[in-house]
Amino acid sequence: MKRLIFLLLILAPGCGARPPVTQDTPNPSPAGTVSEGLGFRDMAGKLHDVDSVLGQGHAVALVFWQTWCKPCLREMPELVKADLQHSPRLSFYGIISGPDKDVDEARVKTIVGRFGVRYPQVRDRDLRLSKIFGVEGTPTIVILGSGGSVLYRGHRLPDNWAAFTKRDG
Repeated sequence: MKRLIFLLLILAPGCGARPPVTQDTPNPSPAGTVSEGLGFRDMAGKLHDVDSVLGQGHAVALVFWQTWCKPCLREMPELVKADLQHSPRLSFYGIISGPDKDVDEARVKTIVGRFGVRYPQVRDRDLRLSKIFGVEGTPTIVILGSGGSVLYRGHRLPDNWAAFTKRDG
């Protein structure tokens, strides 16, 4: 039994329960778009209307991560850099999924401070956002464009963030 558990731990990629995607490419969700009314309150209590941001011609990057996820922490400096380079044309939001008993908010704040993350952090306590975007493991990045269309969904950072900052039309 111990061998089986050990083998499963070795074979489990990253922090998620799914095998890694071999090539992250723009990939729409099963629905292809997100229904209207997407918004949330960040950990500081501020309300964010994602529909409004998308309506202004800006893209939105949802970064699903966990404090215990080593790949999530390794990519965080690049996410901070991308946010600095492409904001406000690309608005970033960190999404931490799980109920209060599974998420240490003090640790989230410590990590955000240590890496200098400027973008809002959102708790997905009821896994609503994770379900909407089919997130089964972390890290997962979902980039939304005009009308809530899913421009990118993957477990790795996109190669070209600037491709998502161009206005439609």
